[in-house]
Amino acid sequence: MKKKLVSITPLLFCCLTNSANASRITTIDFNAIPQHPTNDIISVGKPYIEDGFKLTTLAGASFQLAGGTLYAIMPSSTYWTGSVGLYSGVITNQGSAFLLEREDGGIFDLISMDAASFWTITSGRQFNVYGYPQAGGYVNQSFLLDDTTNTLETLHFNDSFKNLNKILFSSVYAQVDNINLSIASVPLPGAAWSMIAGLGMICSGLIRKARNAKQ
Repeated sequence: MKKKLVSITPLLFCCLTNSANASRITTIDFNAIPQHPTNDIISVGKPYIEDGFKLTTLAGASFQLAGGTLYAIMPSSTYWTGSVGLYSGVITNQGSAFLLEREDGGIFDLISMDAASFWTITSGRQFNVYGYPQAGGYVNQSFLLDDTTNTLETLHFNDSFKNLNKILFSSVYAQVDNINLSIASVPLPGAAWSMIAGLGMICSGLIRKARNAKQ
């Protein structure tokens, strides 16, 4: 009995602290968008909502304008990659870019996303991603997509793409799919930590009683 009483406190503490520090991985894969049997593309309402995230588009030099229409690639398209991918139309003289953020305004990490360019020339295969950390400023990674227009490639992001409020990324010259994100679990409230401390005191008391009973 003594060994069990000694081991239960660190075990309980470990389980609770691990659950507090755990992260949830989610993938935005657009599989909720129904496939059309004949159309190459279909328009998608803005914002597109999936797994607590919202995706829309912005335009203009400072991204202060509404962006282009969201479109989903369908199986009859020559750009079909095997699953639904999204891109956007362009606003004349203003461009367009994807904006992704959490519905509740919380922070997240960007792990990776898949993309496939519509272009084979180098200038059309540039793909830029900007992350906006909670601490302020922005981070950026740029990629040169390959020239296979119906094959997704996975883009991985470095540690600077953590604790983000939002990301802005290319939406016109390539389709995107399978956006992998990490969301930190809600920290344990103060009451939970008090409970852990209380359980530790109870276990310590039981151990002392067991020792005294043997003497």
